[in-house]
Amino acid sequence: MRKEICKILKASIFFISCSTFAKDPQVVIVYSADGLANPAYAQVIAGIEEINSNAQRIETTNDNNNLLSLLDAAHADRIIALGKGIVDTIYKTEYRERTLAGLMYFNQSEYSGVGLALDNRILVEHLSRLLPTVKRFFIVQQAHFQTIDYVPSNLKSSTTIELREGVDSLDTIRVLGRLLDEVSASDAVFIPANLPKNILYEVSKVAWDKRLILLSTNLSHLENGALIAAYPDDFALGEQLGRLVGHPGPVYENIRVIKFALNRRVAQHLSLEFSPVVLESFALKIK
Repeated sequence: MRKEICKILKASIFFISCSTFAKDPQVVIVYSADGLANPAYAQVIAGIEEINSNAQRIETTNDNNNLLSLLDAAHADRIIALGKGIVDTIYKTEYRERTLAGLMYFNQSEYSGVGLALDNRILVEHLSRLLPTVKRFFIVQQAHFQTIDYVPSNLKSSTTIELREGVDSLDTIRVLGRLLDEVSASDAVFIPANLPKNILYEVSKVAWDKRLILLSTNLSHLENGALIAAYPDDFALGEQLGRLVGHPGPVYENIRVIKFALNRRVAQHLSLEFSPVVLESFALKIK
């Protein structure tokens, strides 16, 4: 009996010793000095540091050799790279497998990390609450500029979502034009995030005259005819990236937390009323 107790005690001591000396991975956040001009960077970095309080920052310029030296000196176990330029630079080095990408659009075949594209399932789940009278949601986007990841799902029977894509910018505009002739007031259309300003003006005018609901993932479209804009919560994106640090191997996720902004003037024109609770859920309300 004594021998058994001794074995248990030895095993316990070994386990405690391993736990004591195990260290958290050294996380390094890499971003360009120019990137800080975008407020999203500060929010994302703050979110990462909320999860990884000992994360180290590396602010870099276009000196790729210097960046590699800084990463070597940091003894980085995991790197969170923000912005396409920085990500592409690091992916050409030995640190590729340790790197998580953020603040850029990509798919799971290209990089590990959190892509900026919104998940259509999460998106429509929220929009069904914000716009309960809408029966069909349409997503119009360019095939190689997708700000919404379309994943077929079993939504409730009263709500459907359809994807319409163009092969290039001009074809996408044509797809949008044809769709605006088809839809009714009980539909809502996500317009392309990269829609040229002159086309946006024409599309907004048609939608206004026909009392159609336009949605967008481009926040600037809110001032140009969109009823609602959907966009990432930057701090939550940082937290999401921070949690992926402990994930072994390649990993890809969409944005998990989405914010919504409302154009009250467009809502009034469309005779849409929101309860105080729903109205309060909008992160931004203009006009």
